[in-house]
Amino acid sequence: MSDRADDEGNTDMVVAGGEDPIVALPDDVRRYLMSFLPSRDAVRTCVLAKSWRTFWKSVPALRISDPESFEGAHGLSTFVDELIRLRDPVPLNVCDISSAVHYDPDPSCDFDRRDGEFRRMEPWLKHAVSNRVQVLRVRFVCWVTNMTLVSSHLKRVEFYDVKFEGRCLDFSSCQVLEVLELNNCQIFANISSKSLRHLKIDGSVLRGFYARIRIFAPNLTSFQLVAFSGLAPFLESMPSLVTASVKLGGAYIGECMDCCSCGNRSCEGCTVQTGNNDSSVVLKSLSGAMNLELTTEDNMIVYRNYLKCYPFFGKLKTLLLNQWCMVDNFTVLVYFLHHSPILEVLTLQLHFETREEQLVTETDESYNSSVPSIISNHLKVVKIICDTKEDARLHHILTILCTHGVPSEQIDIQ
Repeated sequence: MSDRADDEGNTDMVVAGGEDPIVALPDDVRRYLMSFLPSRDAVRTCVLAKSWRTFWKSVPALRISDPESFEGAHGLSTFVDELIRLRDPVPLNVCDISSAVHYDPDPSCDFDRRDGEFRRMEPWLKHAVSNRVQVLRVRFVCWVTNMTLVSSHLKRVEFYDVKFEGRCLDFSSCQVLEVLELNNCQIFANISSKSLRHLKIDGSVLRGFYARIRIFAPNLTSFQLVAFSGLAPFLESMPSLVTASVKLGGAYIGECMDCCSCGNRSCEGCTVQTGNNDSSVVLKSLSGAMNLELTTEDNMIVYRNYLKCYPFFGKLKTLLLNQWCMVDNFTVLVYFLHHSPILEVLTLQLHFETREEQLVTETDESYNSSVPSIISNHLKVVKIICDTKEDARLHHILTILCTHGVPSEQIDIQ
């Protein structure tokens, strides 16, 4: 590759026997390829050749990364402010604001000092929304108390390491928003969106000041709640829900506090009053799902408490449970066999290193596993994934399944 100078002293890169192959690409293709570069690198292409001088201005992406590479926050702010001032007003496919600094899960981490971080980036978000951004991703330790997004183009939003308060998670003004992900966040705000289809909350702290946070997403089709700590959210009606997954335990801070022995005076327990009846804060809405995964690493009692309101799983076709289904002499397993009339596939992930005493809790109710019951005529297979086939509890499960009419040829032990 060599440089060729024109009459004005400008150079263009060329390869032996021809022009710059990238310049030869259609402009839209070049812009698409450049949209994967950090914005700082995209701007730097202006020195490559005359034909690249202003091309960065029309790249359909903002990718703002590590402030340390800008010699501090002030350098980053100066660059981004100039970038959005000089770029052409073309629609944005994505706005990605990231920091190499991540949220310290230590409770002593002071989010109050992070309020200025959001105020500094707020004009960047407004610029992105005004330029019809479709994907918004923020990986930045900051405290958000007042944020309103109004967009008819925004389809996907992802937040990492952010603390939310007030009404900042109300997306009712984002008419086409479909995907929301909250990762490693502190959430003190209700979540609301009529258009939302997919919601994932992972490794986050969920706490309301006076009550649980509420999630209003009536058109949700998939929901994931993974390794959270604090109080489980109250889920409003989700009639369109197809797939749901809830995993307790493994959170960075604390654990799920939904048990009567949690010692938290503000805990409302695992139910809320709806009309004349109690409803499970979690399973009431999830009971309409077609595919459901309910697992826990260590907190065996919480799910059992969720079942106290007797949810009925009338649409459930595939179900995955782990060792918590052995709680109270396999009461949970029997409950699902009785209350899932069209269940087709049941998967049990069992780790028998869990001591038996961990699976025994005080309860006022139990199911007699020796009493036959009519279960789903649709059941095709029961998959049991376990670390040993010699544990007595496995044989107990096989007895329960046989008693409830599951033929041995439909049981697959792995």
